[in-house]
Amino acid sequence: MTNFSDSLSRAKIEQKSINSKINIDKIINIFFKNKVAIDVFIKKNENIHIKKFWLDFFKNKKFSFPINKHCEIYIKHHKHDTKHIFNYINFRYLFYLCGYKKIDIGFPPHLLIETVSTCNLRCPFCFQTDKTFTKKPYMGTIDFDLFKKVIDEANLLGVGAITIASRGEPTLHKNLKIMLKYLETKKNIFEIKLNTNATLLTEELSHEIFKNKVTQVVISADHYEKESFEKLRKNSNFEKVVNNVDMLFRIRKQYKNSITEIRVSGINFYKNLDQNKFYDFWIKRCDHVSLSDAFERWDTYNNLEHPKINDPCEILWDRMYVWFDGKVNPCDSDYKSYLSYGNVKENSIKEIWENNIIAKTRQNHLNGKRRNINPCNKCGVTYIK
Repeated sequence: MTNFSDSLSRAKIEQKSINSKINIDKIINIFFKNKVAIDVFIKKNENIHIKKFWLDFFKNKKFSFPINKHCEIYIKHHKHDTKHIFNYINFRYLFYLCGYKKIDIGFPPHLLIETVSTCNLRCPFCFQTDKTFTKKPYMGTIDFDLFKKVIDEANLLGVGAITIASRGEPTLHKNLKIMLKYLETKKNIFEIKLNTNATLLTEELSHEIFKNKVTQVVISADHYEKESFEKLRKNSNFEKVVNNVDMLFRIRKQYKNSITEIRVSGINFYKNLDQNKFYDFWIKRCDHVSLSDAFERWDTYNNLEHPKINDPCEILWDRMYVWFDGKVNPCDSDYKSYLSYGNVKENSIKEIWENNIIAKTRQNHLNGKRRNINPCNKCGVTYIK
């Protein structure tokens, strides 16, 4: 195992950090300095995976799972609260273990909630370009009462991360600020993430992001030159997006020791992007820059099949997507919900997570039958062995 990773996932087509340096020794030392207190916490914890993890950590003086930039920022920010960072590492390790070892802990460690399924842009690598998708019944916004129900259940279960994002642009929702306020009250949720194209960021929303301790804002931006940017982010205005990101970065300075990490995340659609120039342009206005190649999400259902890709998909074990109408899905590559396995309006998160529909999908993946499942057989994502 490595102590840190430039990849933000184990998937071979995934966001990777550019020029990201992590002081892993400093992170390790934080936990060794608090070993006495942590030993007490370990004795009280009944999870065998957690006990073994910490035994190996103190024996080998290294983490047995990748620590990325976001983890580093989070741990440094909370380093004076030993119990909190102990529980945070437990969450991150179980999240990793669920996908890597295909372990079901009884609930999704990561929940992605779609506040809005619509988007104001039409990027060529996104399913929003599929005209059969951008109409009823797929378009809509989440009801605030439904959002609260999902968040309350997630907090009680111990879901460690909530991402506000999925098929659409979250900032289009008129109640987003209220949602962020509600999320901040839930103390069992460690990470609150917001993905946005930054076209609609305002001063008011920026302040709400920092007031409510959103842990990560991911800005989707794919170039450093106006013409290419606006071609890739169709309907956007390059100068406005850059000014909005600058504004967000500037406003954060008003919040002492803010926990919020600002990351710019790009898609190398044409596979000829100068990564160093991309990094140099955006790192002036964020903490972290990442990039990935595009993968086939713009018309999943008409993709060619990938007969050679048949490994089980990790996200069946480590996350759950909740659409605006309560429908639950394994992933957003299946943006028309062929593989939906329930609705949070009708059942609890835990009931849905453990139902026969998703159990069968997981088992089929484990039994080498991914190539028989539509659209899993048309997804180009495979995982590092």
